[in-house]
Amino acid sequence: MEFTDQMAAKLLAHAVRQLGQAVNETLCVTPDKTIVRAILRDVRETLAEFEDAYFDDPPPARGP
Repeated sequence: MEFTDQMAAKLLAHAVRQLGQAVNETLCVTPDKTIVRAILRDVRETLAEFEDAYFDDPPPARGP
């Protein structure tokens, strides 16, 4: 496994941990939706970094 793939895997693992935090927050008696929203924003950014690092080919084009 190449170093860049290893680093990408760590980004993916970080995103999984963040999603766990979001789940824990939503299961609270009084969840703070602003915290959940912030965590999800971070997850999106982390996943974008993962995609950039892991995939060599450009992403598929989306429909109109």
